[in-house]
Amino acid sequence: MSFMRVSAADLEVTMRDADRAEEFLAEYVPPETDPSGYLDKSWAGLKYLLEAAETGIDLFFTGTPSAIDEYIGWTAEDVSYTAELLGKTPFRILAAHYDPNGMDAAGVYPQIWLRDGNVGLDYLGQYYAVLVEVFEHAARHRSGLLQHFG
Repeated sequence: MSFMRVSAADLEVTMRDADRAEEFLAEYVPPETDPSGYLDKSWAGLKYLLEAAETGIDLFFTGTPSAIDEYIGWTAEDVSYTAELLGKTPFRILAAHYDPNGMDAAGVYPQIWLRDGNVGLDYLGQYYAVLVEVFEHAARHRSGLLQHFG
């Protein structure tokens, strides 16, 4: 999973018209000053921790499906709201809900939690910082985000 910052106008294009969205995505290069929104395979583990901590942050149902199946659009309002929640949720709160046994039993992808122990927790902490940074950056710029699965 990854996120990239886009303007409201570009987000609108990707939401309505698959052909124009494909064209936009083929040519779009995020500004060099934007943080990476790449979450590697951490997304399911982060989802587990965000839900266990009852943060109200939902990485899967907040945005709106775009004209291209594997993309979801987040409006500037969605981004700002989520950035605010993320800012109020330091990773130590999520880490308190890290449960390698429960995560493996629940089939939380990529099922490294028991095998890798605290390495898995460190991995999630690293990518949680990426998630917070990309949302806070987009919120400061009053931008939307495109979320990509794949």
